[in-house]
Formats: sequence, structure tokens, C-alpha cells
Amino acid sequence: MTMAENSSSTPSGTPPEDSRPRPQYGELAPEGWSWTPTPDEPTLATPPAPGPSAAPERAVRPAGTAPAWDRPVTLSLLVLGLLSTFFAVSMLTMITESIQLLHTQLDLAAYEPDPSAAGLVTAGIIGVSLIWLATAAGVILLLVRGKRAFYVPLIGAVLSAFVFIAFTTAVLATDPTLLNDPNLMDVYGQL
Repeated sequence: MTMAENSSSTPSGTPPEDSRPRPQYGELAPEGWSWTPTPDEPTLATPPAPGPSAAPERAVRPAGTAPAWDRPVTLSLLVLGLLSTFFAVSMLTMITESIQLLHTQLDLAAYEPDPSAAGLVTAGIIGVSLIWLATAAGVILLLVRGKRAFYVPLIGAVLSAFVFIAFTTAVLATDPTLLNDPNLMDVYGQL
């Protein structure tokens, strides 16, 4: 662009417009110029220069970031928890058949499941599944925020085992014939 082209676009008597960015931090200061603050001007404190150290400093993780091992360990535990949940659900669905098998092995009367057994089995399946879903949600929230999450699947496993044992025991408690049989321990001793 020539001066002639520029002069036609601006009216005479007005200085040409400067399209350069405004200077910051003295970048357009003349050679040899330095700024010294006046006593009444506030200045920012400069941190002291680090002294010589014998060992290099370790890299500091920003706050809120989990160590590198946490994510694979957490995801592995979560997958293991999913497999355990599938196992617990299959065991709960087959518990009435297992009780019938014990009745057959002990030559007891035919097993008639208590009406509450089906509800207990369903509640156990829902409980174990909800615990895994809550565990997965907690893990995802913590991993997205960059926090440690390996302990969440461990807590979920303990809760899931407690729920599984509680509902299995509750279903077994609905069959007093099996529980009162003195030969029950002999069957378990043979397995």
C-alpha cells in the first residue's frame, strides 16, 4: 500500500491510524531505557531466585490429578466388579434350584419355595446390580475430575458381597426343613 492510497482513505489533517498492537511490558521501549519505580508506586514482589540444590526437584503434579497407575487399576477393578456382578446375579437366579438339589441329595421332601423367595431373589439381583452401577458412576465422576478412584470399586465389592450374602441367607432361611436337617453338614463335607 502506498502513501497515495492511504491518504485518499483518510481525511486530510487527521493522523494515519496505527494498526500495530499496543505495546506491553516495554517491548517498544527505546534502546537503553529502563523503568525504575517511584517510591509512591506499588510494585509486585518478585520471588527470590532459587538457590543451587544438590538434587533436581521432582515434577510436581497439579492439584487434583491422580497418579498414572490409578486409572488402569481402577478400570481393571471395575471390570472385575462387573464380572463378579454377573456371577452373583447368576447364583441368585439359581438358588431355588440349588436348594431343590440339596433336598434331593438329603432325601428330604420335595422343595416348595416360600412365596417370599422369588421377591428376595429379585431384590438381591436388583441390589447387587445397583451397587455396581453406583460404583461405575462414582468411578467415572472421579476419573473425569482427575482424582484417585481405585478405592471406589473396592468399597463397591464389599457392599456387593454383603448384599449377596444377606439375600442368599434370607432365601435359605425360608426353608426350615433344610436348615433343621442334621445331615446337611455331611453333604457339604462331601463336596
